[in-house]
Amino acid sequence: MEIDKLTQGITQKIKFSTEFVTSLKQDNNEFLPLHDGLNDAGKNIKLGFSCYGLKYYYLTGLWDDLNDISKKQWIDNINSYQKDISGFPANSYIDSNYLKYLNEFHYKKFLKRKAKSLLSITGIKKLDSHKVFESKSINAETKQAISTLFQVNYRNPLKVEPEFDSKSVVDYLDNLDWSQPWASGAQFSSLCVYAVTQDTYDTDYLRSFSDNLVDTDTGFYFKREPRDQRELFNGAMKIISGLDWLGHEIHYPKKIIDFCLKNTPIYEGCDIVDFIYILNKCLNSVEYRRKEVIELLIKLSEKMNILFNDRTGGYSYFEDKSQTHYYGVNISKGLNTSDLHATLLCNWGNVMILDILGEIGETYKTIKP
Repeated sequence: MEIDKLTQGITQKIKFSTEFVTSLKQDNNEFLPLHDGLNDAGKNIKLGFSCYGLKYYYLTGLWDDLNDISKKQWIDNINSYQKDISGFPANSYIDSNYLKYLNEFHYKKFLKRKAKSLLSITGIKKLDSHKVFESKSINAETKQAISTLFQVNYRNPLKVEPEFDSKSVVDYLDNLDWSQPWASGAQFSSLCVYAVTQDTYDTDYLRSFSDNLVDTDTGFYFKREPRDQRELFNGAMKIISGLDWLGHEIHYPKKIIDFCLKNTPIYEGCDIVDFIYILNKCLNSVEYRRKEVIELLIKLSEKMNILFNDRTGGYSYFEDKSQTHYYGVNISKGLNTSDLHATLLCNWGNVMILDILGEIGETYKTIKP
C-alpha cells in the first residue's frame, strides 16, 4: 500500500513539475532558472539552464514528443556556445554572459560572504583563486553540455581539446585532496566524460585509479578518512558516475548498500538525490536488501517533498528558498519559489525511486550525470 501511495505521489509531482518547467521555456529552447526574484544575471545566463531543461525533457519523456526539427534546433543552440577562447581548453562550451557576470560580481565578494558557509559545509581548507574558479566552472559547463548531448544521442561538432597530457592527468589526480572526495570526485568524473566522449584520456588508467582509490571496508572512494558522511556520499556519487561513463563496475556494491542503510544522509536536495543515485546504481549492479532500501526510500521521498512548492508546482533548491547562485554568480533573491535546477534534480531522484520499485514504465528515463 505504501509503495502504491509513493508511486502515485511521485507521478503527481512530476506532472506538476512538468507544467512548471515548460512555463520557464523561452525562445530558442532556452530556459529561465525560475520566475520570481531573478536579477539580470539570472535572466541572461543561458547555457546551463538550456542543458537542465533538455535533461528534464529527456527524463520525463517530453524529448520523445518533439519532432526532429525541434530537436536539432535545441542541439544547435547548445552547440553554438562551443568557442575557442584564450585561457580555456579549445572548443570549450562558454556562455559569455556567465563570464561577464562572474567578473562583474567579483569572485572576492562572493568569497567574503560565502567563505564561512563553504568551509562549514564542504570542509574546503583552501579556496580557489578567481582564475582557478573560473576555469573549473567552464570545465563544469563544458562537461554538462557534452553529457547532455550524449544523453540524447548527439555529439559536439568540435572536439574539446584536453586540458592535460597523459603524464599531467596522472599527477593531477594523484595531487587532489582525496580526504575531500566530493570536490576531487567531481574532477575524476569530468575526466571520465572527456575520456569517453572526446577520446582524450586513457580509460584504462582511470579505471585503475578507481581500483586504488576504493576503501575495501566500506566500499566508498577516498584516501584518508573524510571529515563527515556528506563527503562520503556525495564523493561516491561523483566517482560512481565516472565509473558509469567508463563502463566499470562498482567495486563493492553490497558494502555500500550496507553502509547506506546504517547511516542517514543530510536532508538537503542535493544530498538526497546523490544518495538515491548511489542506491540505484548499486541495486542495478547487484540484487541485495532491496526491501530495506525501499523502506528507506519512502522516508527519503517524504524528506525530499519538503522542497516541493505547492504554489509554484516545482521544487526549490533549499527549503522555502530558491537557487540563489550559479557557479559563483548571484542569479536571484532566493524567494520562496520553485527553480529549474532543483526541479530537475528532485525529479531525477523520483524517477530513480520508480526504477528501484520496478515502476519506471516506458515514459520516464534515468539520466547520466
